[in-house]
Amino acid sequence: MSITLAMAASPLELLVSDPQITAVVLECADGTFKSLVKNGVAAFEISPDGCTVNVIRRAGRLDAPGRYDCTVEGCRQVDVHHREVSDAAGRINVINETPLAGGSWLELSCASGARLRADVVENTAVFNAVPDEDCTLLFKGGAPAKYRPIRWGTWRCNLTDTTAVCSQQ
Repeated sequence: MSITLAMAASPLELLVSDPQITAVVLECADGTFKSLVKNGVAAFEISPDGCTVNVIRRAGRLDAPGRYDCTVEGCRQVDVHHREVSDAAGRINVINETPLAGGSWLELSCASGARLRADVVENTAVFNAVPDEDCTLLFKGGAPAKYRPIRWGTWRCNLTDTTAVCSQQ
């Protein structure tokens, strides 16, 4: 079947009743076309030919970098943005899953009396040359909190008021 110029220029309108749908994408034999939904209508200046209809639905708002699990129900952060870390003997990596106040740092106080300090960069603090013993992790520069015992490895910490809850990864 040949398409006349009048048919090719005829508009295609899709009525969209879900207010969470913000755009419609058509994947057709002759290309992919996108239209924003305005006043409940997605309009295309094409004649459909075997098109698959995909909708873009509002699923929430993101306010921080990281990894998210998104469904039609919304998005939930599963991993905060953080520096690349690697485990090694004598190293403790701390990934803060709760944003810390600007200028915050972390400190380790170990059973032997060793004290180490690390700045928090991209939600991550890295301590090297840590003794092989139980240490206490102290949150400094913001709300005071501590967690113990902590030993070599990678840890993820959440802070609620002055309570730190950490788990080894």
